[in-house]
Amino acid sequence: MLDSRLPLTPAESFWLRWHADDAHSPARVAQRARVLLLAGSGAPPAAIAEALSMPEAAAARAASQFARRRLSDFPRPALFLDELLAAARVDLAHAQHVARLALALFDATRSLHRLPPAQRDLLETAAKLHNVGVEVDEPNHHTAGRDLLRSLNLVGYTDQQQRMLACLVRFHRKKVRPEAEPLFAALPSARQQQTLKLAALLRVADGLDYSQTQSTRLEGVLIAPEAVTLRLSGPESEGDAARARRKADLWREIFHVPIEAATPPPERLRQLAEAVLTPESLTSEAARRALAIHLLTWQSSEAGALLGEPAAVKKVRGAARRLRLALEIFAGHLKKKPVKRLRRRLREMESVLGRVRDFDIVLADVRAYQTELTTDTHTPRLAPLIDAWAKARGEALAEALTWLSGPGEAELQTALQDFVAAPPVCDDAPLRHGARPLFQTAVAAIAEQQGTVTRNDLKSYHRLRLAIKQCRFTLEFIRPALPPPPEGADALRQADDVLADLKRMQDRLGAVNDHRLLQKCLDEFLRAWAERQAKRKAPQLFEAEDILAYQNTRRTALAQELATLAKDWAPVRASRLRPRLNALLRALAAPHLDQPIPTIEGVPDSELNTPAALR
Repeated sequence: MLDSRLPLTPAESFWLRWHADDAHSPARVAQRARVLLLAGSGAPPAAIAEALSMPEAAAARAASQFARRRLSDFPRPALFLDELLAAARVDLAHAQHVARLALALFDATRSLHRLPPAQRDLLETAAKLHNVGVEVDEPNHHTAGRDLLRSLNLVGYTDQQQRMLACLVRFHRKKVRPEAEPLFAALPSARQQQTLKLAALLRVADGLDYSQTQSTRLEGVLIAPEAVTLRLSGPESEGDAARARRKADLWREIFHVPIEAATPPPERLRQLAEAVLTPESLTSEAARRALAIHLLTWQSSEAGALLGEPAAVKKVRGAARRLRLALEIFAGHLKKKPVKRLRRRLREMESVLGRVRDFDIVLADVRAYQTELTTDTHTPRLAPLIDAWAKARGEALAEALTWLSGPGEAELQTALQDFVAAPPVCDDAPLRHGARPLFQTAVAAIAEQQGTVTRNDLKSYHRLRLAIKQCRFTLEFIRPALPPPPEGADALRQADDVLADLKRMQDRLGAVNDHRLLQKCLDEFLRAWAERQAKRKAPQLFEAEDILAYQNTRRTALAQELATLAKDWAPVRASRLRPRLNALLRALAAPHLDQPIPTIEGVPDSELNTPAALR
């Protein structure tokens, strides 16, 4: 029987059980694994021989060989990550949540850890594997998990990466003593430093799901010289934050800055976002409600944006744009200096994220065009253009992620949160009075811009689009104050009709602006290509006919778009909007019809002065 001084370790028992399954190993190997499992349980060779119908000498010999050679006498399993997770019965909900938290931390703290992008994937794998030893030896699952990883080949990972993963599993709990870990000592110095940084991130991420509820969310990270503050939300966030702080000992040692946790007032934000507005509500309350709604949208999309998900990046940019417009729309009721600072910073954010959106638009268009014209015998020669734009999009995304994961983003969110919590009001009035100047400003802006639209100035369409967007958002911010059904049913329907018309025209003008952007990007590409060819002694064989053909089709599409604007323009021109919005002002003033009803004054607009470009 096995020498009592050489019992089976938990990892050995796990792999012997794995080998004992005929689905994993040849019959001879499976039989030997069964012998060792019985021997490890204390069965003598005679009992083993009887149970497995084999010679007693063979059972004794197998036990003796294992005592000398351990698992090295068995084939080394080769498993994919998902196969190992399934074999070890890992709690995937916890593992995947910790992985999401770890990646969010990685992205948000790039300026601290300065790890190469390739280590991000390794951190995700380590997070999924950190509890791989729980079913094997729960009290010592960090060492059991390390030993499991030492005894297999993880498909898709180099030997060095696997040693790093084993160290990360070992270091994810208990006191980290790297000098006592042989696997760590065998790593090159650069990999040792990377492993410790990854372990610091993993330990904090694991602490953030100490409740095992997957309910704590990382809403943002504020990096300052005195501390790194994690903005958390969720019902268990306080307890999870406390655990994360305790597990941040390695973090403090590596990064020389403590971790703090703050649970921003998401409940207060949600309360403000869901606040009921009435005609008697103060205009500043409508401003707070609008700001809270879009700040929550930003926060809820932040994690996805940090992963580079296009839809999430778009939502964050859209939230920033609406936040800025809300500050502009309600500027007359708020102190100028703080509003001006926030608007400037939000515009910078829009600019950074807008470059990603621009290249998403042109790439989607050129790829759709290529798909449309591709046949069995012909594919448009657009690869140089697509490759150039894809590269530019990658660079824009990298810049956006740097901003989103840097201190500027967290500081701006904090500043907005403080602003919403206590807005610096300078002039206030109930919405039944305060809505009129807001609508007046919006309609006047449309009247001003519609008179400047000319067919040969595509920017003039864009300026009109911005004015229409301002009017749309103003109405969106005010609409919740309209009387509810049944008495307010007609007003709500009218408001929705106006919003639908404004959105339709905004989208039409947005398509015009997208064509303008496309032509600009095409001109830049062709100009840069021509300059490169002129500098080369041997110009590349690249014909631009297909790209020029593509450019011509988009010019034709733009002309068609411009020629069909009149139908959607008519309902939202200033002279048509004025009576429609005045009807909504009357609905807001309904309880006070005995008093003068505020209405939008006449604006310089008539059917006769409509530019030809909008007829």
